[in-house]
Amino acid sequence: MIVNKKIITKIEGEATLKLYKKNEIIEFAQIEFWQYRGIEEFLKNRHYLDACVINPRVCGICGHSHLIATAKAIEDALNIEITEKAKILREITLGLEIIQNHIKWFYLTLYPTIKKIDFFKAFEFSKEIAKIIAIIAGQFPHNSYAIPGGVTCDLTNLDILKIKNSLKKMFDKYQNVIDIKGDSKDLENLFNGISKELGKSINKFLVLGDNLYFKSNGDVEFVKEEQSISFNKNVLYKDEFVEVGPLARNLNNKLIKVIYNSYKDSIYTRIFARIYEVNLIFKYLLKIIDEININEKSYIKPKNCSGTGIGIVEAPRGSLIHKVEIENEKIKNYEIIVPTQFNLSNGTKNKPSAAQASLMNENEKFADFIFKCFDICAICVSH
Repeated sequence: MIVNKKIITKIEGEATLKLYKKNEIIEFAQIEFWQYRGIEEFLKNRHYLDACVINPRVCGICGHSHLIATAKAIEDALNIEITEKAKILREITLGLEIIQNHIKWFYLTLYPTIKKIDFFKAFEFSKEIAKIIAIIAGQFPHNSYAIPGGVTCDLTNLDILKIKNSLKKMFDKYQNVIDIKGDSKDLENLFNGISKELGKSINKFLVLGDNLYFKSNGDVEFVKEEQSISFNKNVLYKDEFVEVGPLARNLNNKLIKVIYNSYKDSIYTRIFARIYEVNLIFKYLLKIIDEININEKSYIKPKNCSGTGIGIVEAPRGSLIHKVEIENEKIKNYEIIVPTQFNLSNGTKNKPSAAQASLMNENEKFADFIFKCFDICAICVSH
């Protein structure tokens, strides 16, 4: 058996794959993240509002997800209710963050691993998304508009009209990437000459967030962290490794279910689910934009100052969990569990994580491609 160490880049940071192989076939893989920033420790003894400024900086891609998970955790701890208007505005920014992430991931991270592509396609939507986020959230990136009690903005009817028109424009343009029927020239070109059966995994899926149109199929009480071989901790659900992300949360979609029934949890199914999810989110955002009542309050001031809470959102890469303990407005303890921890935990050959299982029994030449189909974020893991 040959052991080969492979540095993986362009995954929001770096990771090391330790591949155990025989005749170029991967028999087992270990995943190592060597970065550590200690943000959870940095939050201790600070005012809980400081978390709304610090936590978006966990990641340069999913700052809205971390911000909203932070706000929801604090709201749960302090028993704070927010208005429907505030909820919808958060949904719009979070949905747009997922859309922007998926498009950039497809054209900038995944595609160049195998074939050449016009990477400028990844930026066709970014400018329009930035405009919408600026209306709601202001400064970009690392916004802090979502605070315990609501949001810091008040939209006008003109603002809503601008957002709606931009959403329609982008939705129409996205049909050139993958249309509502599931046809995608770029996706089919990517798999030209590559088996769509490649990289099947553990076939166990978990959804914990209930934002956007997603529905939870589990209970956060059964999520457990444990030490791994590097700085990233393993995460298990009911003592089992699971997969989180777009495939997990869209298995009830008829079209994605058809693809899944044909190819199971292969990387083709996983990629299809991620880029097709953009269409589903656009449709959802176009629906809820009409439900905003501008006469509702954007913010309700909190009254309590102590408590314990959990905030969960479905982020671009899957279920994101924030836990907080507050005493007299100060953070006593904070814990963050990110989607990449679920998907890229380190198990054994007999009990592998989702990413490990997808690599096993495949040719080493596809290692980068298979690994990156999970849309890894090494920076989130290194929090």
